[in-house]
Amino acid sequence: DKQWVDARSVLVDITAGDTEPALDSPDDLLQQFPHSRLDGLTAALPTTPDADPVVFPVLHGPFGEDGVIQGHLEALGLPYVGASVLASALCMDKAIAKSVLHDHGLHVAAWRVAHRHTTTADTLKEAAAALGLPLFVKPANLGSSIGVAKATDAAAIGDAVSAAFEFDDHVVLEEFVAGRELELGALGNEDVRVTRAGEIIASRDFYDYDDKYVLGTAETVAPTDLSPTQLADAQRVATAAYRALRVEGLARVDLFLRPDDTIVVNEVNTMPGFTPISMFPMLWEAEGLSFAAVLDELVDLARARHARRAALRTHRLP
Repeated sequence: DKQWVDARSVLVDITAGDTEPALDSPDDLLQQFPHSRLDGLTAALPTTPDADPVVFPVLHGPFGEDGVIQGHLEALGLPYVGASVLASALCMDKAIAKSVLHDHGLHVAAWRVAHRHTTTADTLKEAAAALGLPLFVKPANLGSSIGVAKATDAAAIGDAVSAAFEFDDHVVLEEFVAGRELELGALGNEDVRVTRAGEIIASRDFYDYDDKYVLGTAETVAPTDLSPTQLADAQRVATAAYRALRVEGLARVDLFLRPDDTIVVNEVNTMPGFTPISMFPMLWEAEGLSFAAVLDELVDLARARHARRAALRTHRLP
């Protein structure tokens, strides 16, 4: 009984390097609400006049998923779906997210951070010695594998870091993790529910942008086959990562399962894709929760968080 409408009259012309894959998302999302059509930012209008609308920022990458839009919505006093300003910013920055997860006792791939103004050939050589080869080079604040490269020698590391600096002032160098790539969906604020694990089987050297969005040749298995112990461990780690980064609403938690069954957190995506081939809705469908039911729950979670935060004091009483 909710109606979704175009919110471009409030927030318009949002562009970023990581937004292209989201272009189909709103139409897929709004198949559940067939009377509306938009390009990325939506609002669920209440059926009662005393309730606030809920904004659904279906936006990926910088300005949409990094706390910028969330901060604007906070300033407007509007409830919105998804992670808060802090959680969005934490999860968007791969280096900071790794630090938080590591401090909470979770396994992450070993990493080093290259800073634009302090990185030298010597610091890259030291990073390669510490991390081993091959290693991955990633802009700290982008998604969709944009700017990501797998480097197998010193020259390739230098080239990859230079290319990544075109996207960000901070670049993450990360050890190669051998293992299965798992993804789990999470829903909730204080109480978190986590799906069974899906698996990505890349068709290329690694799961890159082309494999995700251009070629479409990667195999997606939702859910995948894990032993009861492996699944329990994956769900425990996914829940712990979600809470460590203070995520609310929803997330897709990406993990590696090493051959020795160690679970390594890759990243936490606070606005996962909502296309027909996206893992997040597929995982919840496998749990018996329809696409429309997921949307309804997200709106309810947004309202609950907004009400909880509105009740907090922001100043000392006289």
